[in-house]
Amino acid sequence: MTVVQPLPELLETLRHHGLRRGALPGPMAPRGALSTGHSALDEALRTDGWPRGALVHLDAPAGAGATTLALGSLAAAQAAGGVVAYLDPAGSLDPATASRLGVSLEWLLVVRPADAAEALELAAWLARDGRIDAMVLDLPVAGAVAPRDLDRLARLLVRSGGVTLLLTGGAGREAAGVRVRLRRRAWLAVGRDLVGQRIEASVERHRWALAGGRAEIDLFFAEGRRTDPLLRAAAAPLEERVEELPALRVVGA
Repeated sequence: MTVVQPLPELLETLRHHGLRRGALPGPMAPRGALSTGHSALDEALRTDGWPRGALVHLDAPAGAGATTLALGSLAAAQAAGGVVAYLDPAGSLDPATASRLGVSLEWLLVVRPADAAEALELAAWLARDGRIDAMVLDLPVAGAVAPRDLDRLARLLVRSGGVTLLLTGGAGREAAGVRVRLRRRAWLAVGRDLVGQRIEASVERHRWALAGGRAEIDLFFAEGRRTDPLLRAAAAPLEERVEELPALRVVGA
């Protein structure tokens, strides 16, 4: 795994930065939920965001916005003074995309374990440590995940009050306390420029509230603090299939 300094020291540095930005010391459980970064989804969850202590499974086909949503949630946690991490055994995290989505890279702990087993072990260590508010666990190979390891991680999160967003295939459905299915409803475009997609998020499981909530959220490829207001005002859904519109240009993907 790739860490620039001993992990406990790095976590303490991040924690003190979070305290300066308004995070509370001590256990995280008494604090409120972590925003998803989208008010409509926060409301659909009926807990004002991701409940603390939750292993969240973002169930989505490739390209349906799971990574974009997860990064937006990390950005929202940072904005609230939280400490966040991204576990990336496949090396798929694009720092430029994360930055455009509002993530402060300077205060993002990025760890690249050797494989899924090491990633789960490290996620369990971080959950037990209790200083991470939110982390993304990106496991692209579903078959490499042992259900008992996910169960252990889920139990540790309940005790520590952290939130883990799990990005993987079918694995994690049973262990997760919260499961949200993402489905693309439309592409978003400004003129002939493809800038994002409109996603339907369905809350299919929720340990801490009533499941069944739904929300439509807009995820932008080039979203950022400066461009977001302009995109939201100008973007419109496309009725046609993207593959039938060869003149479209993808912006910021």
